[in-house]
Amino acid sequence: MEAIAKHDFNATAEDELSFRKSQVLKILNMEDDMNWYRAELDGKEGLIPSNYIEMKNHDWYYGRITRADAERLLSNKHEGAFLIRVSESSPGDFSLSVKCSDGVQHFKVLRDSSGKFFLWVVKFNSLNELVEYHRTASVSRSQDVKLRDMVPEECLVQALYDFTPQEPGELEFRRGDVITVTDRSDQHWWHGEIGARKGLFPATYVTPYHSYMTEAHMGIWTLVHRFSMGWTKLDIIRGTQV
Repeated sequence: MEAIAKHDFNATAEDELSFRKSQVLKILNMEDDMNWYRAELDGKEGLIPSNYIEMKNHDWYYGRITRADAERLLSNKHEGAFLIRVSESSPGDFSLSVKCSDGVQHFKVLRDSSGKFFLWVVKFNSLNELVEYHRTASVSRSQDVKLRDMVPEECLVQALYDFTPQEPGELEFRRGDVITVTDRSDQHWWHGEIGARKGLFPATYVTPYHSYMTEAHMGIWTLVHRFSMGWTKLDIIRGTQV
């Protein structure tokens, strides 16, 4: 994954990595600590503050989901459908899960001593480059399988919280409801529908919907979302933000 620096950062500890605004960093691990990510810049690795960067997000990156979840998600998709996830067997590394003609296959994304990513021989500076290359070159040596994006689910979101309308024209929903988004031109209020019901709702109350998501996943997403919105641990325990 890649990120763009929003501010300058000067390292104050040996394990931190300095960077300047607008530089592009390679994100190696963002699972261990939500406030500090491990990144690479110009061949050097170190920790960086997560609030100093903006992720270059991709629909194919699913983070820390299990191998079994990846298989469930891809099992009914077209050949070549894929996702990249954090490796279960080697935390900090990545795995590529791909729908092939004989089922879902998993490839470990390897890294050489200089930090380049690869599956076989050709090496890349980032996961982004690896993915783009394998859209036209097979990821498998036993069959011809090129990466193809999954049918997008970006029009679907799932409610993190209950929402009770305060004004006419707003859409009521409960935690876990799946909403079809019809207009997201406003940053804060989106227009969507649940069945025959339509209306506006707050964008901060939902998260992108993925068909594999369980109640356990929802709980994790809720905690991460609340931390990102500035909630403290005490706020979360109380269930309200002061």
